[in-house]
Amino acid sequence: MIEYLSQFDPNSVSIGIIIFSIILAILVRRGLKVVGNFAANTKTQVDEIILGNIRAPIQVLIITFGFFFAVKYSQPDFTVGSITVLQIFSILWIIAITFLVSRIIKSLFEVYTYELKSKLRRKVDDTLFNFSRKLINFSVYVIALSIILKQFGIEITPLLAGLGIAGIAIAMALKDTLSNFLSAIYITADRPMKLGDYVELDDNTAGYVVDIGWRTTRLRTWDHNYLILPNSKIAESVFRNYNAPKTEMTTLVSCGVSYDSDLKKVEKVALAVAKKVQKSVDGTIKEYEPSLRFREFADSAITFTVSLRVKNRESRSRVVHEFIKALKVRFDKEKIEIPFPQMDVHMKK
Repeated sequence: MIEYLSQFDPNSVSIGIIIFSIILAILVRRGLKVVGNFAANTKTQVDEIILGNIRAPIQVLIITFGFFFAVKYSQPDFTVGSITVLQIFSILWIIAITFLVSRIIKSLFEVYTYELKSKLRRKVDDTLFNFSRKLINFSVYVIALSIILKQFGIEITPLLAGLGIAGIAIAMALKDTLSNFLSAIYITADRPMKLGDYVELDDNTAGYVVDIGWRTTRLRTWDHNYLILPNSKIAESVFRNYNAPKTEMTTLVSCGVSYDSDLKKVEKVALAVAKKVQKSVDGTIKEYEPSLRFREFADSAITFTVSLRVKNRESRSRVVHEFIKALKVRFDKEKIEIPFPQMDVHMKK
């Protein structure tokens, strides 16, 4: 084969090898896509997910091998400084293989998340598995970097020893970063929250957990913006998780009536309205029995709270909205006064 190719111009042969590798990569990618389409009809999603994630890395590997053989054939002694063509392409192959391994790891986690959750009906903590995947991928990239350094004759052992000596100084300099990283491990291990939970640190800091990263946690607010919080702040804070242990919640609606009101009538009317809202409005727990408790003799009114039970936090505002409207209409009909803040002044003679 080599004797046959030697009759042709080396540059023309190199170009032919490159074109062949590109065509082969396209055919392999399409072939894997066809196999993936057949896999989509099987009962399991394992093969489909893996094939979908490895197509691009395999295509890159085929093309880089083609370029390597092309350069090696036309210019066998090609170098860039002291770096040989084999070292150059070895680095590209290491990067491509690292990308391939990373995709396979992602596929395996997707298989566990989707396949086992749906078929075996096991509860999978997405937060913990996403963080574990990131940690494993980081380890893969570190190993790939160490292999690339060896290609240039850089010994890893002395480098690690030097890093060990400088480790204390680096740890002091990166104290906040390390604190956030360790806090991320605590959050994923202790699981006070998980992806999709609605958490509230204070009145101005609340939202849905969309990502727990190495350094920060992202919360999506009601207006679809992101709050970026350091993990250490969350680990040290007292916060409320509206999804744990379950999404159902009791909401309290406060109100006040005039001191001249008949409290038995107030209680009867308010509970009747609450029960009607509890039964008729979407988002409520229909079997829940609302309750009313008078709270205090306030400056302008006798205050009370009515408890309603809703399915989740999203339903709370709508249910409270409907209850306040219905209560105001019924109080007006029954001549029950809801007083505004006021103060009576008596002049002593």
